[in-house]
Amino acid sequence: MQAILLSGLVIFFSFTLEAITGFGCTVMAVPFVTALLGMHDGVVILTVLSMLLALYITIRNFKYIDFKHFLVIVLLMLPGLFVGRYFQNTFNTKVLKIILAVFIMMVSSFKLVKFFLDKNFQDNKKNKTNANSNVNSNVKWYSYVALVLSGIIHGMFSSGGPLVIIYAANAVKEKNSFRATLCLLWTVLNSILCISYLTDGSINVDTGKIMLYLLPFMLFGIIAGELVAKRVNEKIFTIMVYICLFLTGIFMLI
Repeated sequence: MQAILLSGLVIFFSFTLEAITGFGCTVMAVPFVTALLGMHDGVVILTVLSMLLALYITIRNFKYIDFKHFLVIVLLMLPGLFVGRYFQNTFNTKVLKIILAVFIMMVSSFKLVKFFLDKNFQDNKKNKTNANSNVNSNVKWYSYVALVLSGIIHGMFSSGGPLVIIYAANAVKEKNSFRATLCLLWTVLNSILCISYLTDGSINVDTGKIMLYLLPFMLFGIIAGELVAKRVNEKIFTIMVYICLFLTGIFMLI
């Protein structure tokens, strides 16, 4: 029971963060929850709970979803999802995870420095419309490569989010659209993973009981995150996204 309570506290804090930014709960919770509950069961349980969180945010913010960028992300990620599931069962993924974590930390650090050095950082752009804020001309070629790799990583660790953010943070500028679009993505991808877990017996009576114990922690995390998200402006939201991205890299090294 102590392991479940400690896992619940981790889930509360990590799910609060995802309710604010639209990503991060699984990759931040994985090192701790898997240490407490075991690698296989920990990943399965976090995948199911994060799917429920993402579904809730998607339904609540459906009108903000950017379906154009959502389709781009899904089409590039989906093939890698199945490749990642294959790798999960056949390869030692420790080295890949370290390389990925260092890459994520480098990208997020660069983005944070660039953001603060930008001469327009102090400009007040409240008069911009949501449509204009979503117009983007800075999506680089490596962002598309990151999407392909993120599908593989998500299939292996159920935490391909950090690589998706490299694309989404440039392509989807408005915070509500950013959150809703990402959460629709996690709903779709994690639903696929949940189906595969059901078919191979990974989701069973024992994991189901643990999920029920952890459900209240998830719900309180959602409530806390939603309250904070309403009070965060665009600039602070952008900073939080890249800080969270940097932290995910650190947690992946644990």
